[in-house]
Amino acid sequence: MREAAMIGLIVLVLLCGEVSAGSHSLRYFLTGMTQIPGLPEFVAVGYVDGVQFVMYDSDRRELIPREQWMVESEGPAAWERKKMFVQKREMYFRAKIPLLMSSSNQTGGIHVYQLMTGCDLWDDGTTSGFRKYGWDGHDVLSFDQDHMVWVTPGPSGEITKNWCNRQTDIIQRWKHYLKVECIEWLTKYLEYGQRELRVVAPVVSFTRLGDSNRLSCAVTGFYPQAIEVSLWRDGVVIGVTLSTGILPNHDSTYQIQKWIEFDPEDQAEYSCRVEHSGMKETLEVIYGKTVSHC
Repeated sequence: MREAAMIGLIVLVLLCGEVSAGSHSLRYFLTGMTQIPGLPEFVAVGYVDGVQFVMYDSDRRELIPREQWMVESEGPAAWERKKMFVQKREMYFRAKIPLLMSSSNQTGGIHVYQLMTGCDLWDDGTTSGFRKYGWDGHDVLSFDQDHMVWVTPGPSGEITKNWCNRQTDIIQRWKHYLKVECIEWLTKYLEYGQRELRVVAPVVSFTRLGDSNRLSCAVTGFYPQAIEVSLWRDGVVIGVTLSTGILPNHDSTYQIQKWIEFDPEDQAEYSCRVEHSGMKETLEVIYGKTVSHC
């Protein structure tokens, strides 16, 4: 239970944040930590379009597929190579944590070192990628793909940043990975899981909840995760809204709800607009009226 909670915390931003419509994503999250009873010291998870397809932890030391289509498509030899690669990353993380503790004059306590990396493929063919390192919940180093340099948000990462920026071969390697290899793997995984990773259009309802003053737009049953939901008043977008964030359904689709507090006597026209790759046009649902398309 504690392990599941920790993994959920690692990917909280991924699962609850909104992703722009019209894109596919590949994400890897690697976490190493000092010894905590009941928890592995190293965990790696991978996601395609928000669906976890692989996991590894230092207690079981096995690369565990979360989707059967990955096993059938990759084959045992490829899975063994992937496992060896992840185990090398585990060794790197184990060695890195004591060095980070020493450089920050820390001799004990709980410490966490994280790597987040991935890429996005947009419907128009453009791509983007990122690679970030974190220490104890703070960003310490990230790769600026456009300018091909490593950057850091604070002085604690200056020494590492300057060293990394002198390693031009490593910079070229990560540029190639984010722009080429990551996108190639994302495309393969989308082909592998074309049945499971199907595009499903959302179901949208925009109603007043009971006798309350809450006007809620509920969007559910959509896949992939990327979606844009906005609330409007008289043709002007409402800037401040409340939201559940994107949440998973039991059938591997997703849901999100956005709402505002409003005056039921207000004669203005309220609407909810939804953009998703499962729909050819923007869907607009007007409060008290029928569905229309922009």
